Amino acid sequence: MQVTVEYTAQIKRAAGLARETLDISDGATLTQLITQIAADRSEALQRMLVTGEGVPQPTLLVFVRDEQMRLDDSTPLADGDVVTFLSPISGG
Repeated sequence: MQVTVEYTAQIKRAAGLARETLDISDGATLTQLITQIAADRSEALQRMLVTGEGVPQPTLLVFVRDEQMRLDDSTPLADGDVVTFLSPISGG
């Protein structure tokens, strides 16, 4: 099945693109998608997506369609889903 992944802000810079369509296994979860992307991309993007232990960064904000998702959500992604990655923004 296929999902579209959108990258924003610093994650977009690390990915080198704003959007891509990826083939993933049927029944893949958000965590599986994140680890798949991290395994196939630059070290800069890996650091933004996963910790040194290979689990999703706890500060990563992820939306599936228009709904913000918890990183530990085990709901399978669906064919055609749009997954958006945002990095937290700080400042004053």
